[in-house]
Amino acid sequence: MPEYIDRKLENIFVLKNLIELKRHRLEEENIYKIQNRKIEMLMKRAYEIPLYRKKFEQIGAVPRDFRCREDLTKFPLLEKREIQEWIPKELEKNPEKYKYYHIYTTSGSTGTPLKLCASPRENAYFTANWLRIIMENGVNPFFDTTMALKDPAVVSAGKDSLIQKLGVLRRHKISYLEETEKIVEKMNRIKPDFFYAQRIKLIQMIEYAKKNHLALHHPKVYASIGETLTEPSIRLFQENFGECLFTSYGSMETGACTFTKIGDEKYHIVMNDTHVINIVDKENQQFQKGRMILTNLFLHEFPIINYDIGDGAETVTRNGVEYLKNIQGRLNDWIKLEDGRKYDHNPFYVATEKLEDIISFRIIQNTYHDLDLEFVADPSKSVDKNSIERTVRRELKNFIPGYDMNYHFIWKDKLESDANGKRRFIVNKLEEKRS
Repeated sequence: MPEYIDRKLENIFVLKNLIELKRHRLEEENIYKIQNRKIEMLMKRAYEIPLYRKKFEQIGAVPRDFRCREDLTKFPLLEKREIQEWIPKELEKNPEKYKYYHIYTTSGSTGTPLKLCASPRENAYFTANWLRIIMENGVNPFFDTTMALKDPAVVSAGKDSLIQKLGVLRRHKISYLEETEKIVEKMNRIKPDFFYAQRIKLIQMIEYAKKNHLALHHPKVYASIGETLTEPSIRLFQENFGECLFTSYGSMETGACTFTKIGDEKYHIVMNDTHVINIVDKENQQFQKGRMILTNLFLHEFPIINYDIGDGAETVTRNGVEYLKNIQGRLNDWIKLEDGRKYDHNPFYVATEKLEDIISFRIIQNTYHDLDLEFVADPSKSVDKNSIERTVRRELKNFIPGYDMNYHFIWKDKLESDANGKRRFIVNKLEEKRS
């Protein structure tokens, strides 16, 4: 069976793909020629799939109408609901066909867990793409020790191969649902050369270490995966984990599709040879600032084309190549006012960005006129909480003018995670009650 053989040879495919990807120059205009070829191949494949054939017919188009990323803005969007209805049904109808495929489930941090599927060769491309990112930031994936926070299912399934036991490709996985105490203990015991985790997990590790007067191991390189970091977050990480920080953005559905380089954490390089990212406005037209619409170029069994992930970003062009900045996760999280206004995280970041005594914070909306502001102060400092509260009230009054809002400050030793192990920055309980 070809899929069985592919599964056994997956590491060979990883190496082959890595060699190919390393030849590409992501920061040169020629990268779009590679992207265009892959768009044409992808759309021909999509035309064979009933879900996507309907989308072609909906707009009266055929595959040859899509030759570049700008053309993709004419194609209908793919929503989470469609993935949820499509992939599980196919897996159920053809269990033998997908026996040796990689089947995984998202955590459902937005309330919509998804079942996804990739062939062994496609999964090898996911891996090769990530290896390229870390190599661009000085990590040797073959001989440097890696530690990462992963889905519990991935952790339980993973076993060291013979080559790993010999000291090559040494990777340590720990569940992102594990207690922070155990994550810190393992970090300091293993002392990995490279460590990566979501931004919120890095913050929780720092909170725990400071509270318990512990020093954290400084990896040779580490990465915060998720949305763009603020200046206070960057300072906090560099003080506690070291200077060699980079970031990467992606999703379980599409894989990693951007990264920054050490020393330049604001500008994300887009992996234009493996993905398309179009930034669109409310009318789904290309724009400099707006929603990210993602397309994976190497998933052909279950393509992810024009995926409306719900996150936002801005574009900036250098030498004919677009970069992303200000990547914002979970744009569905808003503070909503009675007069129709709504605010994302920006006013709250601006109100607190110069307050170095605060390690982390979260906003909870209970009513149209009541916000809980949960703060975690640096336990190693003598913090004037009253002064901080006055400063935040004053700043928010400037950013949210002409509105009677009651701010309830709640000081905590740590911020609790959601049941799925993640932690939303804005929790709108008013909207949760309505839904």
